[in-house]
Amino acid sequence: MVMSTSANNSGHNLKVAMLDPTGTYASWSQDVAKSGYHWDFVRFDTQESMMAQLEQQVCDVVIITCSMRAQNELDLMADIASKQPGAIRIFVGAEYWNANQRAKAAELVHRVYPSSSSTEEMGDMIEYLVKIMRLLNRSSLQDYVANVGCLPSPPAIYRQLSEAIKSEVSDLREISEIVEQDPAIVAQIIKQVNSAFFGFNREISNLKEAISMLGVRNLRSLALSSQLHSQFAEGEGWNQFSFEMVNQRSLLVARLAQAISRRAGANKTVQDQAFLAGLLHDLGIMIMASHDPEQYRKLLSYAVKKQKPIYLVEKAAFGFFHGEVAGALLALWNLPPQVVEAVMLHHVPHLSACKEFSPLTAVHVADAMLPSVPVEGKCDLASSLSLRYLDQVGVMDEVPQWRIVANEYRVRMVSNL
Repeated sequence: MVMSTSANNSGHNLKVAMLDPTGTYASWSQDVAKSGYHWDFVRFDTQESMMAQLEQQVCDVVIITCSMRAQNELDLMADIASKQPGAIRIFVGAEYWNANQRAKAAELVHRVYPSSSSTEEMGDMIEYLVKIMRLLNRSSLQDYVANVGCLPSPPAIYRQLSEAIKSEVSDLREISEIVEQDPAIVAQIIKQVNSAFFGFNREISNLKEAISMLGVRNLRSLALSSQLHSQFAEGEGWNQFSFEMVNQRSLLVARLAQAISRRAGANKTVQDQAFLAGLLHDLGIMIMASHDPEQYRKLLSYAVKKQKPIYLVEKAAFGFFHGEVAGALLALWNLPPQVVEAVMLHHVPHLSACKEFSPLTAVHVADAMLPSVPVEGKCDLASSLSLRYLDQVGVMDEVPQWRIVANEYRVRMVSNL
């Protein structure tokens, strides 16, 4: 059985589908009609009826209410992500799942809401997430990403490690065999693990030991970062800034973002996503600078001359900035939506509708509290701390403690960059 409502007949309504076999949210049809949201909302009683509809029509939002059949619902949402990658994906009621199932959900969907959530609590966030997705999917940005030589899919090692995590593979030998397919990545990981940025008190000598120290999720993040940073390298004659220094600073931002998340009491999933987003937050700078070095030199010079942040200069020149470039690529690869959001908005976090601590919070703070890499002409590539956003998220009281933590990382940066 299908129940539906439409807020208006403008032809521009959001198309929102909900799977609700138990009828728990039967009143949502009326709630949406009363809310003023411009949604074409359809509630489905069966998985088969919803999937039949999704085969025929593209949806803006798909909501699945959670039961104790967690794996079935995770598989269903993964199938939806594959068939309609542009849809916003929401789980409601996953608080009954175990920690591992909730971690898998956080990698797959844009938001997870408790069972008690109302239409009003979710509605504004849903509309915000749709706007973000539409920004990433606009033709000018997609054409640019397609023309800069980006891989059509995430590197094979990242995909294989993701599958290992999903299947709960924990054997170090199996994980090592995946990474050992690319000796260059192994070398980079061992090098990074032994750098002062990680601060281990002894040398890590082999990959299995590195995996045991880092964890599979952090290893996966480093493998992806290593491959992307090797793909977008500085060209001959480039001397505005060192790509290697950008890479090393990104690792430090990742470590600090992870530490900030831990101190904020965020769960392990948020900590891991903050680490990955920190590693990739300036990927867009390297994509743009390696694609057209001469043009990017001019942008850096103009930013210095006009005393404007580089992301605003990029926006004026292209209609989008480096956070959006990287975000579009990562969204294309179905990386965790919260990672994409953090990378995309790390310079402009106040544009987020989120009112709670997230990977975006951690990456923005970490990027703002660490100095920029040296750039010819003194252009500052780092974010400026947004007190407006921190107040919005309710973490202003934490800032002094975060500055103390950041000072330790600043020392490591000065001694290594």
